[in-house]
Amino acid sequence: MRPQKGKQKIFTAAMTLFESQGYFATTVEQITTEAGVSKGLVYNYFKSKDELLVGLIDDATDKMASVAKTFDSGDSMEESLLLFVDNYFSFLRNERQFLKLQLTLALMPELNEVVSKPQKQRSALLLKMVHGWFSRAKVAESKSKARLLLAMLDGIALHYLFIYDRYPLTSMKSQLMQAAKDLCYNANAGELL
Repeated sequence: MRPQKGKQKIFTAAMTLFESQGYFATTVEQITTEAGVSKGLVYNYFKSKDELLVGLIDDATDKMASVAKTFDSGDSMEESLLLFVDNYFSFLRNERQFLKLQLTLALMPELNEVVSKPQKQRSALLLKMVHGWFSRAKVAESKSKARLLLAMLDGIALHYLFIYDRYPLTSMKSQLMQAAKDLCYNANAGELL
């Protein structure tokens, strides 16, 4: 078995079990059985179940960083925004199970010490990437506007993942695009930067 394939099987099994029976009720032995891997392989990657949880969060961080990197792939700011929003919404759909689990675990005081640091690192990375992109595009108040865009994305994610059973994710894309364009609009020049 290729190393990354084994690690991914462990992540998938852990996610399934954490969601179905809870983090604290799940044992490493159950994860190995569910994944169809040896206990040694799990401990080769992770020293503990807590470290495995951090690994899951880090994996999602890497995926989100790839989404954020799409900011620089468009020819214009509008194209870059559209690519980013498309990729972000795909990320929400594709990682829904894990994102719901992660948010649930983040709200558990017993796991705050384990979950808080990697989540804060991910947030800082995203803010740095979006702020950098807005700065290069000469968006006024780039850091504040980067925070606002990320807050809108977080709100959409929260509504999609937890609050509404049938959240209109697709129709929200155009609304978010308009709000993002408004953030980046240069009133002095009368154009989108």
